Formats: sequence, structure tokens, C-alpha cells
Amino acid sequence: MSEIEKKVQRRLEKIEEGLKNRFGKSGKIKFFRAPGRLDWLGSHTDYNQGLILASTVNREILAGARIRKDEKINLYSMNLSDEVRISIKKIKPFPIRNPHNWANYPLGVIDELCKAGFKIPGLDLVFDSDIPIGANLSSSAALEAVTLETILGLTNQTMTRWEKAITAWRAENFFVGMPCGILDQFTIFITQKDSALFLDCDTLASQQIPVKFDQIELLVVDSGVGRSLVKSKYQERRRECQLAYQVLKEAGYKIRSLSQLKPEQLDQLRKQLSPLLFRRVRHIVSENQRVLKALNAIQKKDFQKLGELFYEGYESGSKNYENSIPELDLLVGLIRKAPGVLGVRIAGAGWGGCLVSLVKKPDWEIMEEKVRKPYQKKTKRRLDFFLIKTGIPPGELG
Repeated sequence: MSEIEKKVQRRLEKIEEGLKNRFGKSGKIKFFRAPGRLDWLGSHTDYNQGLILASTVNREILAGARIRKDEKINLYSMNLSDEVRISIKKIKPFPIRNPHNWANYPLGVIDELCKAGFKIPGLDLVFDSDIPIGANLSSSAALEAVTLETILGLTNQTMTRWEKAITAWRAENFFVGMPCGILDQFTIFITQKDSALFLDCDTLASQQIPVKFDQIELLVVDSGVGRSLVKSKYQERRRECQLAYQVLKEAGYKIRSLSQLKPEQLDQLRKQLSPLLFRRVRHIVSENQRVLKALNAIQKKDFQKLGELFYEGYESGSKNYENSIPELDLLVGLIRKAPGVLGVRIAGAGWGGCLVSLVKKPDWEIMEEKVRKPYQKKTKRRLDFFLIKTGIPPGELG
């Protein structure tokens, strides 16, 4: 058994012990997993029906679960040390400021399954995650995914991967109240191991891009600044994109979304839109182009070019979409000076969380001296580095 397998086994034993101690000894327990996700390029393009390039990561949520004979749903987060007990017939969202708010993600999945006519029994469900919370690695979508896999696995009911992604997306939009695009759920459910996912969010056409970490590494840098998308400027950006779309439609542009606009139209668009809306549109248009260029770079193993696209994505996100914060800007400046770094960009939606850097084999002593120490000195925040690879698709642990 490898060290990774031993680590997973220890986590499963801890989950089993926690479930039995909290909810009773009897009943067969089964275990399930779902990975987090990392967007390589395609920042905020998903809800604009654009292009994305993303992968799963080898950080995941594990769940232990069993069926109950009553109609109670018992949930417990080992990471938060928080428990929720509720009847299936009385499921409703917890308010944003309620400490049980994390449970809205699994409860939202259960609610969607009930609406779709699935038979949902009482459940004991315990979660353990090694995905940093609030780090833009989609711990929320992973929680939705592992809940969905758990219920389907325990009840011998089936869904296609596409149906699973849509169900989890609906749970987050309509129960949690987060109007997210489809990036997170589709990446987690559709992406195969050792691959990145190229997805057209307009047609839902996708392509698996084989990825080997033989020349480069993906280094995730957790800024220590968490964020909650429901409270962030995410919804404000969506409204701005919708407003820009309406202005252009009324001006005679025959488009279904902002992502149908071409780079050569940008000069003309500047005359139609306010400076703020123009910057938002310029980011979406240019980001879609970066995804296409990144796809070509990965296929050619041109990692120098891919790194340049990471930098361009960060600059556009920071200046045009304004999804950065001072801590992330500071970090980008420090990381760019470290040897072996090919590129760096904001992971996920931004406004906190992580950066992802494309690097040759990192020199940890230099990272300590050039990045961690000066960042912590200036911000008083803890900085974490971790290398990632692609993750294992959601499912049951046999």
C-alpha cells in the first residue's frame, strides 16, 4: 500500500469512527469520494457561455454513509466539527450567517433529487475534506458531488455524468442561492484522470486533453485570505455582464452571449459601452481567446507559452474584471521573481483564495526566502504551497 493509500485509509477509519460514535454503531457503512477542481484558464467565462480549460485535483472530500430506517438526514463535517439533524420533509436552506450554512450544499442535492422523483431514504453522512475551504478549489461543488454519488450509490439509482453535473449545479443555484456557472460541477463530474477538460459552455461540447506532469508542475499557493462567493462581488459581475449584453443587443448586435464577440470588434464596442462595462467585456473576449491558445500550447507541450497565458489571464482579471485583492497582487509580484516560474494566475473566481502557478521543479528554499517570508511579514497571514496533480473522478471507494 502506497503512502497516499495509507493516508486515505486513515481518513476512512476516522470517518467510520466518527459516524458510529455520533449516530450509532449498527448499519453498514459505505465510502465515497469527490475531487476538487482547478481552472487553468477560463475565468468567469462559464456563465457567459464561453470556453474553459480546467482539471480535477488530487485533493478531495471523502464521505462515509449508511441508510437509516426513519426519515432523518444526519450530517456531520469533521473539518468544521458541526452537526445537522433534519427531517427529509422539513429540508430548507440555512441562512448565510448560520453556522450550519455549509450543510446547504448536501441538502440542496437532496432537495433536487426529491424534486426529480428519486427515492431518498434517511441517511447518516459524515464528511472529511483535505480541500482548503474558501481557496477557490471548489470545495462546495466537491461536497455536492460526493453527496450525489453517496445517495445514488447507497440506493442503487443511476444518472449520467451530465445529469449529475446539472443536478449539482441546480442545487447550488436554486437551494444555496449562488448563481454560479457550470465550470465546477462539469469539471468534477466529466473530467477523466490524467486529463484536463476543454469545455464549450454554450454547446456543452467537451474534449479530454491528456496531461503529463513530466516537464512542469502546478503549484497552488493559498493566500490565507478566504472568501465566500455569495458575499463577494461575483453576483455584481454577473449583473454587469448581463447589462453589457442587453446594451449590445439593443444596439443591434446579434449575439446569444458576450462570448460570441470577437477580438476585432473590441474597438467598436468601446463606443457602445461605458468604460466599466467595456472592461468587463474585454476580459471575457480575451479570456476565451486565451483558452484556445492554451489548448494549443498544452497539445504542443509549449509550457513557456502556457505560462505567458497564465500571466495575461491574471493581468486581465485584475485590471479588467477587478477580481483581485491586494494580497493576491502582492503574491503575484513575489512569485514572478522566483526562479523556475513560468506563469501565475488567480484560481477560481478570485477576491481571495489561491493562485495557481506553472513552474519547473520548485526550489523550496528559494520559495521560502523570496515568497513566504516577505508575504507573511507584510500581511501577517499564513501562506501555504502545495503541488497538485489531476484527481480521481467521483465515485464509491471499493
